[in-house]
Amino acid sequence: MKFIGRGWQYTVYDLGNGRVLKKYNTRLQAYWIMFKQNFPYINYPIWKFKDYHAGCKNTARDSIKKICETTIDLKFFGNPKILNELDYEQDKVTPLHEYFKGLTQEQGDHAIDAFIEFNQKLIKNRLMDKSFLIGKNYGINANGDIILTDIGELYSNEENIKRQIEKKPWDIYYVTSTIPKRFRSYFVRQMNEHIGL
Repeated sequence: MKFIGRGWQYTVYDLGNGRVLKKYNTRLQAYWIMFKQNFPYINYPIWKFKDYHAGCKNTARDSIKKICETTIDLKFFGNPKILNELDYEQDKVTPLHEYFKGLTQEQGDHAIDAFIEFNQKLIKNRLMDKSFLIGKNYGINANGDIILTDIGELYSNEENIKRQIEKKPWDIYYVTSTIPKRFRSYFVRQMNEHIGL
């Protein structure tokens, strides 16, 4: 098992068989990542790390449950194999932040259109990635399908989905910075037109 990376919720390992393991972080692992990523702790103060960790854990638990109940083909979530209430295995795919690097403008615009079409399908089925974090939370599989790789932060309540879309989370640097600059304005424009209310 080879370490790939770690976020607030999960540590990811390459299983060497075309699959990855996403293991939920211990409290110490989560706090360490929060500590490293949030200096100078203005937007995410240290004294709230306990609340962030608890919130992330509840969201992940709820999201895994939603994946188990969805009627959408699980290939669009990397064919997850749920191991317990938080941990899961998934197909190893190319993250979109890597995929976009090798694309022409036309190819990138086409990939963004496919990304939007995929998210429209998710929303119609009352599932939505919290931030539309295109470069980090999505990948492309061997068949060329865009899939959602981060299944730990899903919204399924219609009111929550509507409220989040109204915030236009795709139009903040945290999201747009995950794809090359040349694709960002098209991404925001298309998201505003096709996902925005």
